[in-house]
This record gives sequence, structure tokens and C-alpha cells, in this order.
Amino acid sequence: MIFVPFTGVDHHKKCITFGAGLIANESVESYQWLLQCFVQTYPKAPSLVLTDQDPAMLQAVESVFKNSSHRLCMWHIMKKLPAKFPGDFLQSTDFRARLHKLVWNVFISPTTFEKRWIQLITEFKLATHVWLRDMYQMRHRWIPAYFRDIQMCCLMKTTSRCESSNSIFKVNSSPGNTLVQFLFCFDTSIDRQRYNQRLLEHKSYTTKIPLRTPLLIEKHALEVYTQEIFLEVQKEIQKGMVGSFITNVESNADGLEVFTVHHADKKTIINNSFTVTVDIANKKASCSCRGFTRIGYLCRHVFAVYRLRNVQEIPDEYE
Repeated sequence: MIFVPFTGVDHHKKCITFGAGLIANESVESYQWLLQCFVQTYPKAPSLVLTDQDPAMLQAVESVFKNSSHRLCMWHIMKKLPAKFPGDFLQSTDFRARLHKLVWNVFISPTTFEKRWIQLITEFKLATHVWLRDMYQMRHRWIPAYFRDIQMCCLMKTTSRCESSNSIFKVNSSPGNTLVQFLFCFDTSIDRQRYNQRLLEHKSYTTKIPLRTPLLIEKHALEVYTQEIFLEVQKEIQKGMVGSFITNVESNADGLEVFTVHHADKKTIINNSFTVTVDIANKKASCSCRGFTRIGYLCRHVFAVYRLRNVQEIPDEYE
């Protein structure tokens, strides 16, 4: 029988198993039955489903999770690149590096991606390449630009977390196990997962991380986030303080303040312009980099504006 776990990411950025099923074969009907059982257990369907390029799973997801976005694993697609370009083309050109830089970019819009893709393909005279043409036609299933409006879309771009989770189940089981033995092994793995989560919860509540800035908003972030998330937020607060520059402030017709924010790269050269819109009355903010939507916490550009406007606590909707 085929073991199919449902894996996600928890608030400690660790793999968490929502459930699992056993199916007799990898047919569309078997996957449909499995996904329907998942929906019966969790009435709210996931907003984003990430799988490899299995055609049966593709049909099953579309038929059961009708309102969910189905994303294909980018790693599985890009690892096929060497096989699709025989000879020394990839070794003698910088095509691979430039393609990777383009497809993994989480900041650009679909329009920008399409424009740059066409420029790259034209430059290397690959307009007739069948595999590239097929990948471009299905770009809405695997390119990050097409998922930028989905909450926390960047937490999972590949199935590596699923494979890591599967390896844990393999440690406690073996091919010779009976079904009952396998279920005992599965329960052991789940118990260990829950135990590790309790340890992380305890660590978050009982230990303190040194602050890096004198800003009160950093102290507030330490209080509201788990340690793993706080370490990420702390970096953004620090970069918003020392590496981001507000170059323009305007007020629009709705009474909102619009800031133009640049941040410096590793060589301290100013680049990357972003627009941050803030309602000072309720401290709500949005940034053109879509950081909160992509990863679930505010970006350095918003923290730079908060520092300027002396916002000392993270608003509730961003916690």
C-alpha cells in the first residue's frame, strides 16, 4: 500500500503532519478518495496545495480542492534542466544561472516575469525548445510570481519539507512491517513530533533572546512571536533601522501616507525601490514587496516607516 502524509508548516517553521492515508494505487480515483477524506476531517480546504508533477494527483486536486491553488514543486522541475539540454550548452553559457535567478524570484509580478522570460529565451535563441515552451505554458502552476497573492505562499516552494517528513516515518518503519506494525510506527513518529513541538513552545515562553536594537517594537515582537519567527522578524527590524532609506513621503487622497523606501545590498549600494502605504490612525501598512503576504510577518521597509512614525508595537493583524 502507498503511504500519503499531508505535511504543512507550523508557527515554529517546523514540519507538521495534518494527517495521512493509505491507498492501494496511485490512480485519480484513489487520490480523490483520499482528498475527500481529508476534507471531511478538515472542513476548510487549504488555500495552497504543493505536489510534484504527478498527473493523477493534478486531476484529483482540481476535482476535490476546487477553490485551492495547486502549485508544482519548483525543485522537481528545475532538476530536469541538465537532461533537457544535451551537450555543453549549460556549461558554456550562463543560461542556467540566469534562468534560476528568474524563476526563483519572489518579488516580481507575472507581467515582469513574462517579459524577462521572453527576453532570456530570445537572447539564447530557444523559442523552439519544446520543454521550455511547455514549462512556460504551465508557468501559473510553479512560478512564484503567480502565487504572490496567496497568504504565506513562500513558506513552501518545493516538496522538500514533505520528503523530510517522509524520511522520519521511514526511520521508525521497515518494508517488512505488517499494517498493524506500521500504524504503531506511525503513532510513534506523531508522538515524537508533538513532543518536539511542546519543547519548542516551552523554549519560546521560558527563554529570552538578546535584543539588537533600542526600538520598543523589537521588544514587543519578542513577546508575540515564537522564537523561530522572532529571529526572522528581528533581522527585518534591524535591517529596517540600518539598511533601509526613506527617500520620499506623500499623502494621497484617502489620507494615507505613501513612502518610497530603498534598501542597500551587501555592498551598500542603494537599490530596490519599494512603496509602503500606511494609515497612521490604525498603524495598518502594506508594502509593494508583499512581505507579509509572502512569509507572514512584516518586512524591513514597513519597519523603517514604523521607526520614522514612532510606532512602538506591531498591530494585532500582523502578529
